[in-house]
This record gives sequence, C-alpha cells and structure tokens, in this order.
Amino acid sequence: MSGALSALTSIAGEYLQCSFRGVPFAVVGSGGQNGRNFSIHRYPFRDTVWAEDLGKAPRLYRIRGFITGPLCLAQRDLLVTVTEQKGPGLLVHPSLGVIRAACLRFEWREREGVTGVVDLEFEFVEQKNYLSTTILTALHAAIGIAAMAFSSAASSDYQSDARAPYQVGASVGAAAAKVAAGWAAGAATAIRSPGAFGAAVATLPGNNDRYAGGNAALVDPSATVSSALAGLTVSRQAVDACVVAAAGATDAPSLATAVLAVPEALRVGIVDPGVQIDLLSVLTTCAPQVLASSAPIGGAMATVQVATAALCRQAALVSIAMACADWQPTSSNEAEALRRRVGILLDDEATIAADAGNDATWQALRALRAQVLQDLADRASRLPDLIAVTRNAPLPALVLGQQIYADATRAPELVQRANPIHPAFMPASFEALSS
Repeated sequence: MSGALSALTSIAGEYLQCSFRGVPFAVVGSGGQNGRNFSIHRYPFRDTVWAEDLGKAPRLYRIRGFITGPLCLAQRDLLVTVTEQKGPGLLVHPSLGVIRAACLRFEWREREGVTGVVDLEFEFVEQKNYLSTTILTALHAAIGIAAMAFSSAASSDYQSDARAPYQVGASVGAAAAKVAAGWAAGAATAIRSPGAFGAAVATLPGNNDRYAGGNAALVDPSATVSSALAGLTVSRQAVDACVVAAAGATDAPSLATAVLAVPEALRVGIVDPGVQIDLLSVLTTCAPQVLASSAPIGGAMATVQVATAALCRQAALVSIAMACADWQPTSSNEAEALRRRVGILLDDEATIAADAGNDATWQALRALRAQVLQDLADRASRLPDLIAVTRNAPLPALVLGQQIYADATRAPELVQRANPIHPAFMPASFEALSS
C-alpha cells in the first residue's frame, strides 16, 4: 500500500492547488453558475409570462478536489473546521483567482480499498472578487504611466516646434505667453465656479441628499463647511499661481512646464472626479486668432501660437485621463457615455498631432486613449443599467426604494436621480438603476 500512496502523492503534485482559509487541496474540476434573478409572473388566460428582473444572481462555484499523503486525514479535519467557521473566507483558486466566498456545502469521501486519499466537493457563493480589484488597480497604474509618457512627449514636441520661432525675437515669446494666459484664465474661472463649491462640500459627512451628492470617493468624518471652503481657497491660490507662471513664461521649456501644471492644479484642487472632468473639458478648447503673415516674425508668431494652443489642449487631456481613473460611475450607461465623450476628445487631438508631424505625441496619445477606454469599458461591463420606472401617481422616495430594491435606504439615490420638488412627491416617471 505504501507504493500506491507514493503514486497518489506524486499525482497530486501534477494538479493545480487551491486553498480555503489557508488550507490547501488539489483541484480536479470546477464549475459555476451565473445569471440574473427573475420572478416569473403568470396570468390567467395569457399564453405568455412576464419575467421581472430582480438583479444579478449570486455567483456559485462548485469545486471538486482531493487531498493525499500521510497527513490527509488531519488536513481533512482542518477543512471541516474552516468550513464550519462563521462568515465568508478567502478562496484561492488557480483559474478563478482570489475570492472572498462563503462555503455553502462541503462533502468528503474516502475511497474504497484505498488509504491516504480523500475526495472533496465544495460549493461556494462569491461575496467579493479580489482579482477584479487587482485588474482595476493595474489599469489605473497603466493610465498614470501613459499620462506621464504623453506629458513628456507633448512637452518635447512643443519645445522642438517652438525652438526656432522663439529665437526670432521677444515678441514671439510674448505671443505664446498670451495664448497660454488666455487659456489658463479658464482654469481660474473654473476653480471659482458653483461646481467647484459644490464639490468642496461633497466630502461632508451625513446624508446631504442631492445638494452634495457628487462623485467623491471619500467622505471626511471630521470635515465641516468652513474647513471645506478653506481647502478650496488654498486650491484657488495654487491655480492662480500656475496661471501667473504661464502668463510670465519667457521661453519654451518654462512655458511647457507652466501649461502642464495649470489643469493638474485644477484637478487636484477639486475632490469630486465628476466635477473635475466637467471643468477640465472647458480647457480642451483653445483656438487663438492667428494672423497669416509672410514676414519672418509674423510666421514665427503664428507657428508658436498654434503649437502653444495644441499644448494647452493636450495638457487638459492629460488631467482628464487622470480624473477618469478616479471617477466612480453609478451605471453602465454613465460609463459608456463618458467613454464615447473622452474617446472623441482624444481622437480629435491625435489627428491634429499627426497632421502637425508630432509623431511622439501622436503615439503617446493613442496609448493613453487605449488605457482610458479599456478602463471605462471594464467598469461599464460591471455596473447595472438604467431603467425607466413608471408609477400611476407620485410616491415618497422611501416607498419607491422599498418597492424597487427592497431597501428603503437607497431612497437618497432615487432622489438624486429624479430631482423631485420634494422627496415625498417623486415624479411618476424617472430613471433608476436596474439593481
């Protein structure tokens, strides 16, 4: 029997390993069950039914495996102990990844006439998939790297294009600084807009409903209105300093550095990624009036004005890409809409860079576009859709939250989407998340 045990031990090494709560075992086969929950409504004298979508069904996993060796019985007892523990545990699977799951069923059997081997069967329900979080983090890091590469390429190409025109005279540098100053003034206006004030108070604790919902990922429990507005004042001063630096730049390298700093200061100064994208989108437009001239100084001024305007737009796109990485959509419709919107902006600017012969900027811009759109597409695939909710009469938000989601605590979410006159009188028709 020792020979058979040795053979089984060597065979176990050929299988992929799995573990639950740190107790390992060999995997023979796996399966799963996915889909959505439907409630089937049947009606008299009707040949069809209505399948009411109740949201995503739980993800079930069935895993078959075995343990072998002289300590297999002790290992079996450990698995019995960990599967009987309260709450979910960490499941590490070779193809599913790292999952926080609850064990619904665990069965073990000893083979007839064979010692030293125990067959296992598990059934798990997923609570959280850590692999998707890891992939999302990797996508965010890739966006940051691509944004840095794009900034470097844009700055390098700008300095190459503007080096010769700057040598013509000081008036050329003044023309470039004027373009940058006019564009940067939009950032100074944006940091003082109502959207910036609303984003500043989005970090306040408590249920502030639609007046301070925002897209902020974090809430500061110690924040007050005074501290939030004081932080906004500091951010406004930082943006103003960047605007002054852009207007006072006297050479191409300093101007490129100042221009790239303006939208980033605006992005950092606003805590709500959704508001960041909206305000930065204004800076993606920069089209100065360029006068055609056959004189050397006039041609140099026209060249540097066009190049500076392109750099300004590209700087805004870098910050928009970084804001997209922090943005938290609530539905697949929102993620897909932003994906189309950002894709058009990046495509248009890539075409301009290619026409200007800036190959490095074009390549970096295309790489950044690929990373941002992949990130947004991944989010869209994981989020619920928007559906139309219609009732015969206005109902309170608490009632609708219970009717739609069986959870009255989601009433503020419905209020924010429907924007009613009062939460007690919701519109008869509005859009809400499907789950």
